[in-house]
This record gives sequence, C-alpha cells and structure tokens, in this order.
Amino acid sequence: MVMDVDEYKKEEELENLLLFQPPSRTMIFVDSKRKADYQDDKLFSKDFPCISLHGDRSQAERELALEAFKSGRSPIMVTTSVSSRGLDIKDVLHVINYDLPTDIDEYVHRIGRTARAGNLGLATTFYNERNAGIAPQLTKLLIECDQTVPDILRPFIDEAT
Repeated sequence: MVMDVDEYKKEEELENLLLFQPPSRTMIFVDSKRKADYQDDKLFSKDFPCISLHGDRSQAERELALEAFKSGRSPIMVTTSVSSRGLDIKDVLHVINYDLPTDIDEYVHRIGRTARAGNLGLATTFYNERNAGIAPQLTKLLIECDQTVPDILRPFIDEAT
C-alpha cells in the first residue's frame, strides 16, 4: 500500500500505523543512520517496543538488535537499507518504507522482507513529492503486481506502461 504522506506528517502517520495495526514484527526503513536512531528514540519514548539497526553499530550491537527483534522482545526495528538484504529474519509481517529509496531494486528487497515462505505480509510506503524520481518505476511495479495505484501516482501510469 502506498500512502500520500507529507514529509512533516510522517511521524504522526507512523505512530498511527503502529497503534492501529495488529501487533506484529515490523521493519521501518529510513534513509539515514541518524534518522534510525532518532525514530527509535522517539518511538521508544512513547512506549513502542523498538530497536534500531544500521551500519554504525558494532557487530555485537547488531547481533543484540537482531536477537531482540527475532525473539519479539523488540518487535519493531527501525533500520536503514543495511537490513534489506542478506539477513535471515523470518516472520516479518509488516514493512514500512518511512523513507523511499531512490532505487526500485532496493525497494523490492525491502518489501521482500514480508510474505516469505508463503506467509502473507503487509508493505506500507510513505510517498510524497520528494519521491518523484522513483515514481514511474514504483507505478510500473504496482501495476505489474496488480496492486492499487494511488491517486498521487496516477500521473505516472503512462510512463509506467
């Protein structure tokens, strides 16, 4: 699901998603290490059981974060693209693209964290005018996967087909 979310409303929308979705193992992708720590702190201060993971963590810190996420002690992980590939994480039920990547392949790897081994999952993407560079490719992918193209991406349908 792609949602039209203004940049300044992302934090509020993220909290709403987390509050109103059933509790589940959730990965929140952001575009920087600093933002991963910031969002983790912000959510943790509001009693969301979360942890952050990014490339500035030591190997021991990464292993502890992954263990907390996998075990369910911290079922919400705020992370950078470092977690989109190569990690064995099962039962991720929700991926939130708080920040969209600029590369469609990176987007596919991120959302591919859900729906593994025949399980269903949910991918939610926050989109706004800052993401126009990836819009034609994102629209094409949505069409190819028989997903709903939101109104904000409809102008890109001709480019996508």
